[in-house]
Order: sequence, then structure tokens, then C-alpha cells
Amino acid sequence: MFASPLPTVDAVQPAAERPSRRWRIVQTLAVITALWAGQVVLIPIVLSILISYALEPLVSRLERWHMRRALAVPILLIALLAAGGAGAYVLRGEAVAFVDRLPTAAHTVARAIQDATRGTPGTVSKVQAAARELELAARGATQKRAPDGITAVRIEEPTFKWSDWLRQGSYGAMGFAAQMFAVLCLVYYLLAAGDMYKRKLVRIVPTLSDKKTTVEILAEVDRQIERFLLARVAISLIVGVAMWLAFRLIGVEEAGVWGVASAVLFAIPIVGPALVIAAAAIAAFVQFGSVTMAAGVAALCVVIAAAEGNFLAPWLMSRVGAMNAVAVFVSLMFWGWIWGAWGLLLAVPITAAAKAVCERIPDLFAFAELLKE
Repeated sequence: MFASPLPTVDAVQPAAERPSRRWRIVQTLAVITALWAGQVVLIPIVLSILISYALEPLVSRLERWHMRRALAVPILLIALLAAGGAGAYVLRGEAVAFVDRLPTAAHTVARAIQDATRGTPGTVSKVQAAARELELAARGATQKRAPDGITAVRIEEPTFKWSDWLRQGSYGAMGFAAQMFAVLCLVYYLLAAGDMYKRKLVRIVPTLSDKKTTVEILAEVDRQIERFLLARVAISLIVGVAMWLAFRLIGVEEAGVWGVASAVLFAIPIVGPALVIAAAAIAAFVQFGSVTMAAGVAALCVVIAAAEGNFLAPWLMSRVGAMNAVAVFVSLMFWGWIWGAWGLLLAVPITAAAKAVCERIPDLFAFAELLKE
């Protein structure tokens, strides 16, 4: 007699468990689709929540000074807007000069590329020339021969229209302004509400043990996000001041604009520093007309970026409870794929909040362990 074959994994596994796993996969895909489709609404909400977390300690400080929250919140927001407007007013001259220099910079870079490609054609130019010859030959073989005495005319539409580019840019600027206004309004309402929504979440939870877990999760999320944002602001300020001083010493024009841009862009891991390094090298080449100076400015930016990424950020983030590098990089890839540049900016605080939640729920301990350093 032949022995009966061993049961397969699907046969050993309970039948009720297989559909449940398929249902979890369907739910996960549905959540990812909802995140991508609802980014116009979700991004301002997440950004408003993070800003409200960052400003909540200031509002609490004003309340301790016997100022009512209904008065403290608008005063704080008006003060921050006034400070931002004053900073923009101080840098208005450098900002205008920076914008006026962009056409000249683009022309200089284009001329440099043309000069570099002149002379003996390289491998890429030879391949491009061969492709053009094949395209012309194929076009001549497929087109009908024009009657004698009639010249064939081909109308080519321009490949780039400045009017379309300006129209799309104006639409993008208006959309960005509308989103920022929505963020400002939502930040005001969240700060004015205080801990109302937290109390509502605790009230919704049915059992007492779940209420206790919910309170612990909310407290941990508060601590993680507030400390992360404070550390991020400190890092951005240090990077901005360092970039401004370094560019002033070298003699790079509009050093203040570069300092502000570096402070903002360095908040986006990996992509932000790369953009600053490339743009600074181009600006130095346009200003000094020297490849050596461009390389020197780029090297200086690389040193600042390396100090920020390898020493300053790990030291401050370790006090916050940083995640491991693999988890951060994967979160950047995922949220950048879902939400683009905003996803790159919001990836780390969102993942830090998710880690705080997973650490308090037994069924999610495995995910928390994957995110820990």
C-alpha cells in the first residue's frame, strides 16, 4: 500500500483563516488607494495636525500665564505670521535678486553645456546622430513622393509653450495658496479645540482597559511628535545658520536666501540636501564662472549635509526615540510614492506616530519591533 501524500499548507491551514488573510490584503490595498486618491484632503489635515502639535506647548504656556485659549490661539498665530512676514521683508532684496538671476543662470548653464559638447562627438552624440539618420530614412520611405513642381511642406508644432507653462504654474501656485489657507484655518480650529478630540476618542472606546491603552497611546504620540518636531526645528535652524555663514565667508550672493532654503529643504531627508547641493553648485558656477569654485561650494554643502545626517540628526533624534535607517528609508519611499514631495516631508513623523501606536497594541508588536532602532 502506498502512503497517503502529506497534506499541503493550504489543507493544514484552517479554511476560515485563508479568507481572512485575503480580506486583510484587500483592506490594505483599499487603504493605500484611499491615501493616494484623497491626498488633496489628507495632506492638509496631516500637516495641520503636526503644526498644531508643534504649537500646543506655546498655547499651554500662554494659558499658564492666565490667558484664555480663545485669545491665546489667534494671538500666537498672528505673531507667527507677523514674524514670517518680517523675515520675508528683510530678505526681499536678496529674494528679488535671486529670482532675477534665474534667467541668466539658465542661459549660462546652457552655454556651458553647448561648449562642453562641441568638438569631437562622443559616444552619446554618435548614437543620437545615428538615430536621427534612421528616423529620416524611415520617414522618407513611408511618405508619398510629392508631384513634380510641388514642394512638400511639413508643419511642426512647437514642443514647448511658455504660455502653457505659466498657466500651469499659476494654477499650481493658486492651489498651493488655497491649501496653505486651509491648513491655517484647520490649525486654528485644532488649537482652539484643545484636547476635545482626545477626550472624545477615549469616550468612544468601550472597555476600561481599552480606555487606559488609548490614553497611553495618545500620550506617547503627543510626546513622540512634539519632541520630533522640536528636534527637527533645531536641526533646520542650525543647518540654515551654518549654510548662511559659510556662503557669506565664501562670497556667494544671496546667502540669506540660501540659508532659508537649506533650513526648509533639509527637512526632507535625502532629496532636500541633494537639491541644495546641486543648486548651490550651479549658482556658484554662474557667479564665479569657475568649475573649481562650483566644486568647492558643492563640497562645502556636502560637508554640512554629512554633519547633519551623520552627527547632528542622529544625536538629537536619539533623544526622541529614532527609528532605524531601513525603516526611515522605506517610509520615505512609500510616502513619497503616495504623496510626492509632501510625502517625503511628512513620512518620518507619520511613521513615528505609527510606531508609538504599535508599541501599545499587542497584536502590532512585530511592526513596532521592525521600526525600532
